[in-house]
Amino acid sequence: MGKFDLAEKYYRRWLSELPSNDPSLCALYQRLGTVADAKGEYDTSLEWYQKSLEIIVKTRPSDHVSIGITHNSIGVVHGNKGDRGRALESYNRAVSLFKQAHDENHPHLASFYNNIGLIYQEEKKYFEALDFYDKSLAIDNKHLPPDHPDLGGSYNNIGVVHDCLGHYDLALDHYNRSLKISLKSLPAQHPDIASTYVNMGLAYEDKDELE
Repeated sequence: MGKFDLAEKYYRRWLSELPSNDPSLCALYQRLGTVADAKGEYDTSLEWYQKSLEIIVKTRPSDHVSIGITHNSIGVVHGNKGDRGRALESYNRAVSLFKQAHDENHPHLASFYNNIGLIYQEEKKYFEALDFYDKSLAIDNKHLPPDHPDLGGSYNNIGVVHDCLGHYDLALDHYNRSLKISLKSLPAQHPDIASTYVNMGLAYEDKDELE
């Protein structure tokens, strides 16, 4: 709902009522980290995620999936801070942990690969970005229904990279796929739909189809 201060209030109340050795602290620290990230309080977010990570590593060292998810969350915060190197390091650590768990088609890996693709896109390493976006899309296609908005997001991201590479028709093909899914799965006024329309407009502009 975007009411981050209210969410934090209840999480802190929960925190004040828990003993210091309560097993649910790990999840609570994760949620406090998510709220702090959403509020733009990135250093605070990293502190909460680190607390959560320390508990998991001590109590469930072989739980590669949970540890990997936390590393991905840490990577997102570093990315939001503009530290692409540390973000990429955290994402790669998350992927490595899932591979150790022999869970290479886990649904969470789709978001990890997407996040790595975003970093490469920002660094203008477009072919590397495409490779990771394609990996993300392949996993999502195995686990999600065909009209899921995450698939729309993946097609949009792939379209952006093709546009950057000058592949305008390929970009428009992916934007149209994204738009078709988004119009079915999201509210009509959703900002993701607006974003795809903007991207389509830019691709047509690049093609000199100004009308």
